[in-house]
Amino acid sequence: MLIRPRTPADDDACVALMRRTHERDGYPRYWPAKPARFLRAPRETDAWVATLDDEAGAGRVVGQVALHDAAGEPVVELARAATGLAPEGLAVLARLLVDPDARGLGVGRALVRTAVARAHATGRRPVLDVLEETPGPIGLYESEGWERLGRTTLDLRPFGYGDVPPLRLWVYLGPAVPVAALPA
Repeated sequence: MLIRPRTPADDDACVALMRRTHERDGYPRYWPAKPARFLRAPRETDAWVATLDDEAGAGRVVGQVALHDAAGEPVVELARAATGLAPEGLAVLARLLVDPDARGLGVGRALVRTAVARAHATGRRPVLDVLEETPGPIGLYESEGWERLGRTTLDLRPFGYGDVPPLRLWVYLGPAVPVAALPA
């Protein structure tokens, strides 16, 4: 497996990955009108893809993750109350996708650790939100030392999704130091 920065050349593969994840797991909960724009959010600061070699030796995108600036994100209030950090001191882990056919290979864990290490390297504490009804991602985050801070909701109507119910989310605070940096 190779983790590398995401480039515009990865957009089609990432949208296809998001489609498979949406169909299998319901993430994202509502399909966006502009999928590539959803993946490349305006507050994105960094993004990576995970690739695996296929039979022909070509790197097939099997996962992706991003970091976003925290300003305006639904996680800010709970994260600020827990840490005392302003939004500038936080980085939101977002858009974690793992191909259903590549699950169990450590793709999600590697992507999360990459994003957490980058957040720390830039002097920010990682934070995220996750749909309450997604035990797989929740288990991954908790096994990586993320602390559940509480619940929040996100109203998607202002983002052009029409009259859909708000998302019910758990907010998590990432570890103070990357798990990979802890002594064994």
